Amino acid sequence: MVTNSETKILVIGAGGIGSLLTLHLARAISYSQWDYDVIEITLMDGDVVEERNLPHQQFTPEDIGKSKVNALERYICNQSEYLQYIPISNNFSTDTDISKYDLIVVAVDREEPRQLVREKANNWLELRATGDGCLIWSNLDEIEVLRLFPKLSPGKSASCQHENAVETGNIQFGFALAAAHGAQWIIQWLRFSLVPPGRTYTIHMGELPLPRIVEVLEE
Repeated sequence: MVTNSETKILVIGAGGIGSLLTLHLARAISYSQWDYDVIEITLMDGDVVEERNLPHQQFTPEDIGKSKVNALERYICNQSEYLQYIPISNNFSTDTDISKYDLIVVAVDREEPRQLVREKANNWLELRATGDGCLIWSNLDEIEVLRLFPKLSPGKSASCQHENAVETGNIQFGFALAAAHGAQWIIQWLRFSLVPPGRTYTIHMGELPLPRIVEVLEE
């Protein structure tokens, strides 16, 4: 029996990570014996589907030219009374009202959304990917360690694929690692269970050491 309780999740970015993460969550909630809160998943992205997205994002040629968040709706398992999917075909900005969301997932590779969400949201999950590697961090992990990772220049965005990956057929799947880790984190968080810790990981080399905070003692 569905309760009146509802948990609102905002996923920022419908690229390789965000689209796959949303599909994972929708299937897990719709087709398991889920009997917790009703989960409202809002997916926000102003981009449209391009041909170069097809090798590593959750779209088909029929979706080219369509809004990513609207195109994804036909793949969402939206039959469960416990799941609500809300597409917003705008980019995240300082004008976005995040106060109504219980959890915000940043799955877009830009510094501005990351910083704003960290400052404003109580619960957040940050997912990054480049090539075969990924970085996963949340408000439950040590924020000072996250700040030691390299930052993008203001206004710059990055792809989860290396340059010319599509043109050379060198598609890599760090985005899938990030999406799977993120989906597991969210399911555990929704069930009030222990969530996976922050980490950085690559398919070739496994888990990588985190940057260390070195305390400088004054003489």
